[in-house]
Amino acid sequence: MTSAPLRLKVQKVARGSTEKASALPVALVWVDTGVSHLDYAYDYLVPLSLDAQVIAGVKVAVNFSGRTVDGYVLSRTDSSELSNLKFIEKVLSPIPLLTSELTSLVRAVAQRWGSSPLDILSSAIPSRVIAVEKTLQPSPPQTQRQGSKSHTQSFYLVTPGEDAIALMADWILARSALGGVLVIAPEAREVLLLAQELEFRAVDFLILDASLTRSERYSNYLKVASGESKIVIGSRSAVFAPVHHLKTIIVYREGAQSHYEVRTPGWNTRDVALLRSQIGRVDLTFVGYAPSSETSYLLGKREIVLKGRSVKVDVQSYPAHNGELLPDRIFGPIRKALEKGSVLFLVSRKGYSSALMCKSCKNIAICDCGGRISFQGSTKGYSCSLCEKKGSHWSCRWCKRDQPILLGRGSQRFAHEIGRAFPGFPVVTSDASTPVDSVIDQRSIILATSGMAPRLPSGYQAVVILEGDSLFSQIDLRAQERARESILHFSSLISSDGKVLVVIDSSHPIVATIARWNLTAINNRELMEREQTQLPPVVSAIIIEMVHGDRQTFIAGIRKAVDDGRIPHATRILGPKKISDESSRVILTVPHEDAQSLVDFLVTYRKKRSLAKKANLSMRVDPYALS
Repeated sequence: MTSAPLRLKVQKVARGSTEKASALPVALVWVDTGVSHLDYAYDYLVPLSLDAQVIAGVKVAVNFSGRTVDGYVLSRTDSSELSNLKFIEKVLSPIPLLTSELTSLVRAVAQRWGSSPLDILSSAIPSRVIAVEKTLQPSPPQTQRQGSKSHTQSFYLVTPGEDAIALMADWILARSALGGVLVIAPEAREVLLLAQELEFRAVDFLILDASLTRSERYSNYLKVASGESKIVIGSRSAVFAPVHHLKTIIVYREGAQSHYEVRTPGWNTRDVALLRSQIGRVDLTFVGYAPSSETSYLLGKREIVLKGRSVKVDVQSYPAHNGELLPDRIFGPIRKALEKGSVLFLVSRKGYSSALMCKSCKNIAICDCGGRISFQGSTKGYSCSLCEKKGSHWSCRWCKRDQPILLGRGSQRFAHEIGRAFPGFPVVTSDASTPVDSVIDQRSIILATSGMAPRLPSGYQAVVILEGDSLFSQIDLRAQERARESILHFSSLISSDGKVLVVIDSSHPIVATIARWNLTAINNRELMEREQTQLPPVVSAIIIEMVHGDRQTFIAGIRKAVDDGRIPHATRILGPKKISDESSRVILTVPHEDAQSLVDFLVTYRKKRSLAKKANLSMRVDPYALS
């Protein structure tokens, strides 16, 4: 049997459109090139077949250097200075999501953080879901009304007796009569609490946060863009939400680390909200229990107004002279408080014990993989912090003894010790792993980590701040503000006749701060220290990470640029510091008024390196932490 000869199959491929639109045939497109030195807008021809669909704000597919990439149409014009322009290949989404307001904000954020506009848009606009678009009718783009001629920027200090969630719900109701309202909270849990409060008041709103599925988030985003709801609540990326006729932005706990974008370039909600407030002339209110150091700096310069009630708080301090958990004199006030109601304890760590030390040889317990071993309690046993290997028994890998000393007490161990000290009362622990929203028993002992305290309608009879010194003694620059916010947040939960009991020396300024509910003195003291050391927030900081081999060349280049006057003479270099086997970190600080010129210089420097095909430098402007 003879096999038939093989034949090549001929496929006809449709050629791209060669006829351009008759009116405004050129589109300016932000192109996602994926290359740092080519992050510009480019001209493309509009095919006649796509003339009606290619409008400002839609997402399109274009050919860039032989690759099909995404882009957003910025505008259409009559002509281009360039010749041999390529045609737009396809309209990916007919819905114009890139509004003129969002374009202005993205430009400002990209410049401020030395980034590509497309990197910012990846955070601002959720991932497209085609199935969702098919179920929604695209709405025509609405003209955004201009904001007020003047706008306000303030920080509202929550005081004892005030429920921040209910307070924001009241503001939303009042401000929604004027126009759109956008509320951003750091955690999905807080977004949910606000959503429940608004549902209870029968308020129409939409949520934009990471707890939603991709379809739900994109669907809600399209509804916001079409003006279906003028009230939007969400987490970090919601700060870019295209709320129609936006009049009010509220940011809850603006200093929380969750407000900082994890991915490069590392923008944060507070500063983006400030930019949006200024660009759109929108009223902005930060709500919290203690301002971040950056906000304290702006308050000191009177660029932000401080608001809130004047109150006095009954606070008592109890120094722990020998490292004890509860000093002797504190037992009496706690017992009296438990006779009337519940007592809340602030603990700095979750878990039982964060580390072990051998009683015999004094070595820290290490797993075979190199990770530290922690104790999770009698029921959960021992666990490695790296490989998560678990076991019910431990013995020292050096001397083989099996008598560990528990180090770094956590909430579970505190619960065990405090439960024994005050028998007969239910003990409840609440942390990020096991959050508790409400407490049924009216006379309970509640131990909670920062931000995880359940709220009682009548308030706590006493709030106890454990290990006050350790809260302030962490090594990073944010330790002071984190401690202040945690302590004042918990202290705000006391009842009208409740007390705040702090395990700390009476001379510590936090005691007077709680008593007067006034942070001016303690904030000014920290800002004065930062002024003397020229560290953020008094100056702007930029972290550069690079391979070891580039660090000396980079530092020499920065010094020469300073000598030549190409970057500010006040630029200071900290480092280099080795952060891994391959990478080093250099920190540059500069006065705020000179920060943008240094950022622009570094952006140009990175583009030149990219053109020369050198290793990329990672850059983060004003990050949450410098270490």
